[in-house]
Amino acid sequence: MPVSLLNLIVLQFRGFVRRTLRGATSPRRAVFLLIGLTVILLWLMPPLLTRFAISHEARFDRRVSLRGFRETAPVALLGICLVTTLSSAGDKAVAFTAGEVDMLFPGPYSRRQLLAFKLLKSGLAALFTGLLFSVLLLPYISSWLNGYIGIVLTLLFIQWFCTAGVLLGQALGQRLSALLRGAVAIGAVALAAVIVRQMVGSYGGIEGIYHFRNSQLGYTLLQPFEPFGDTIAASSRIGWAMPAAKAALTDAVLLGVVVLLDTSYLEAALSASQRRYAQLQRIRSGSLLSSSLKGEMKWGLPRPRWLGGAGPVIWRQATTAARSAKGLLLVMLLIAIATGPLLASIADSIQVSTSIVPALVWATVLLSGLMKFDFRGDLDHFDSLKALPIPPAAIAVGQLAAPTLILTLFHVIMLVGVSLVAGPEGRGVLLTTAALALPFNALLMASDNLIFLLFPARPAAASPGDFQMLGRQAAQLIMKGLAVMVGCLVAFGIAIPVYILAGGSLIVLALLAGTILVGEAAALVPLVARAFERFDPSTDMPA
Repeated sequence: MPVSLLNLIVLQFRGFVRRTLRGATSPRRAVFLLIGLTVILLWLMPPLLTRFAISHEARFDRRVSLRGFRETAPVALLGICLVTTLSSAGDKAVAFTAGEVDMLFPGPYSRRQLLAFKLLKSGLAALFTGLLFSVLLLPYISSWLNGYIGIVLTLLFIQWFCTAGVLLGQALGQRLSALLRGAVAIGAVALAAVIVRQMVGSYGGIEGIYHFRNSQLGYTLLQPFEPFGDTIAASSRIGWAMPAAKAALTDAVLLGVVVLLDTSYLEAALSASQRRYAQLQRIRSGSLLSSSLKGEMKWGLPRPRWLGGAGPVIWRQATTAARSAKGLLLVMLLIAIATGPLLASIADSIQVSTSIVPALVWATVLLSGLMKFDFRGDLDHFDSLKALPIPPAAIAVGQLAAPTLILTLFHVIMLVGVSLVAGPEGRGVLLTTAALALPFNALLMASDNLIFLLFPARPAAASPGDFQMLGRQAAQLIMKGLAVMVGCLVAFGIAIPVYILAGGSLIVLALLAGTILVGEAAALVPLVARAFERFDPSTDMPA
């Protein structure tokens, strides 16, 4: 490999460190950086504490988890390979950054030199990523060094498998590659049917995976992946050396395949890089999990009433959600419909209601960032919004309405479906929660947008390792959780005594708590409108 490419890797690493630490230049960014590092530390602390537990029960649990990890790791690795083969995720293995495409592709470098540059970068990234994973997997491994080497070998296997798949597809051509993917898809569906049948049949849960591993089909398919799980979970140097050698040999064979497949992959790499850059731009503009719109759309939602100017804003956000986030909305709908039947096997209806309601509340608070059909998704269009002849309050109502109504729809579908299988004891609690979904979501979205307008930021980090962005997101999540918690405490702190005096009437509880939550959300609307009005796109727009 030319020395210039090695120097480029060193310069890219120095730039990564510089971007990570540049936030300490201002007090606010230094606070966000400190919060981000604290989140990383808290994320890594539980495995470290679990690792150094010395009780007999902890040692026994570790032995059990070791066996479970060793048994399930090959199945998980097989699943990763199938997913990357069937989807376009494997194309990222040969994707370059926009700057690398502009500077290296026209440069005096051969295809193999650029491929070696990409493989070396991915190998160095695997060393760092493996360090994090080795800490997270400490409860499931006996030796940290054995586990770290095994994890690095596994990451290299996944990366080189993806690279070999892309190069093989280029060598076979588009037609043969499509036929090969079709054959793999049919085999994957048949394999998934076999595993699911064993897991839901006479064998349940993890025992179904064990039975599949012991079958002739499972033994044959999982043989190439066995050394990786054995290397990570090996308890001694003697038991580690043989599987580690097999895993390293497997990686070496894959690397040899990659090097020998000297195909003209640059066109595929350019296409993958362009898709990656476009996806990053969509994420940074607020369209997380959204797909690009292709072709002319021949349908649309009916035009709403004016509603003081809020109607057109609601229509635009609802249309954006229906057209660009079909996958996200479909997944949410399937989860909402399937939750009830999945919980039908639980006999204790009280347990169903008391467990699903808190879980649903916290999941909504944590995942509400995906519903960016409001100010958070319109960050690059604030100048156009401010030019509209519509009062800021009407714009605020229109921006908050679409995500609130979408979340409420899925909450009602889920809670009503669960209430049908929960029995009469828990049905009242679930239906009361469904009645409170609209005011709760309105309060949540108003709080989320107010925090965003006061502390605007891009939804995604500009580069990997941006601890500032991680700290900012953690701080915003804490502020949002506190705002919603305070609002709910006030509402239910007033409603519960009245509920007790009314003889335990859930209708009284729903009406009073819902009214207070609506009042709190309505009180936040002028604050959101004021924050939007004071937002100056020329100075407040984040980079």
